[in-house]
Amino acid sequence: MKKSIVLIITTVLLIQINKGTAQNNASPYSVIGIGDIEKSSFDRTSGMGHAGMALFSNRFLYNSNPASYSALDDKFFNIEVASRFKTINYSGSPISSVSSQSSDLQFKKLIIAMKIKPKWGAAIGLLPFSTANYSFYSTKTLLGSLYTLPVYYQGTGSVNQFFFSNSYKVNKHFSVGLQASYLFGQLNQNETINVSVSDSVLNTSRKISIGTPMIKPGFQYNTMLSKKVKLFVGGTASIKTQLDKNYTLQVTDGNTVLPVSDNNNRTEQFTLPTKFDGSVATTIKDAFTLAVDYSFQNWDNLNYSKLGYKLVNSNHFGAGFEYSHKKHFRDVSFERHFYQAGFFYNNGYLKVNGQQINDVGFTLGAGLNSVRNNLGLQLNLEVGRRGTTNVGLIEENYYQATLIISYRDFWFVKVKQYD
Repeated sequence: MKKSIVLIITTVLLIQINKGTAQNNASPYSVIGIGDIEKSSFDRTSGMGHAGMALFSNRFLYNSNPASYSALDDKFFNIEVASRFKTINYSGSPISSVSSQSSDLQFKKLIIAMKIKPKWGAAIGLLPFSTANYSFYSTKTLLGSLYTLPVYYQGTGSVNQFFFSNSYKVNKHFSVGLQASYLFGQLNQNETINVSVSDSVLNTSRKISIGTPMIKPGFQYNTMLSKKVKLFVGGTASIKTQLDKNYTLQVTDGNTVLPVSDNNNRTEQFTLPTKFDGSVATTIKDAFTLAVDYSFQNWDNLNYSKLGYKLVNSNHFGAGFEYSHKKHFRDVSFERHFYQAGFFYNNGYLKVNGQQINDVGFTLGAGLNSVRNNLGLQLNLEVGRRGTTNVGLIEENYYQATLIISYRDFWFVKVKQYD
């Protein structure tokens, strides 16, 4: 009970820190669609270049593949929370010295998983899905004339993912899983025009509420290639999903609210394309792990383009290495600590002014497990670059640190009594 109280207090502190210090990282590329889609699962793969979808653990949670939960220890429940600090430095001709950097500290993950039956594992949790936060100045041409007006655009909001996953171990080599998610959130968009000819300010405010279900199946296969080498293969898929979006529009001229047509308060949809993920990994001597992941999203199939930008197919590559130090007691091994390194390259789905927005970086990670109190700690560091300064665009150089706290204990274990 004391251990559970410690974890709950830690979680509350992380949430309070997030509320008090978050400044919300800005990204001009989050103006498109539902914002920047989160690439991290905030799990053990975060220190390995976000690679390891084929891996599983009896103690740590691998969130990217729902088939992994069947590997958890019997009669245990697991809780993991995560918080991330991120700093972004911006460069490019549109950037002023005032807005050249942003920092952010946020609570990112809460997941509870358990082994319901010897072959059946399940998890329920909350993860971020996408984030929108941008502000910039531009010009707008007055309809029916060549007259241009200065415009200020600003947007904030996020989409979260609440999910429930089930995993079943078909045999000692093969597991399957299914994740049912509900995506929900709100995006706020504002457009402010300074109408110099009438000395007034015209503001258009749009609130977009999002909510829709989504499913993701997954599988994992493992086999021994030799006495010291083990092979892992895994994959997931997400079908084409339309997100229901409910718009609410308000237009004001100074302090006067202008009438808006009912057609502007409408329900529309934003579509997520089909996505395929594959992973191959191997462990050597139960200590050294190598993993390679690949993901593909078919954005071209959506045929979505606007003036100056369009959505294109995206590819993600990740590779990582891990060394795990274990203590062996007869037939049981216990992991004391581990070290990780990895890199990733994401050929992004957004193409602006003919330039695809790519994301490349490397990661480091380390973790330890306590024998005495069932707590586990993991710290991941990531350095990356997104975008470019070519053709008048903006480059984002970012640095982030993620802290993951895990805890596990027995649940619903019957205690025998002896007279």
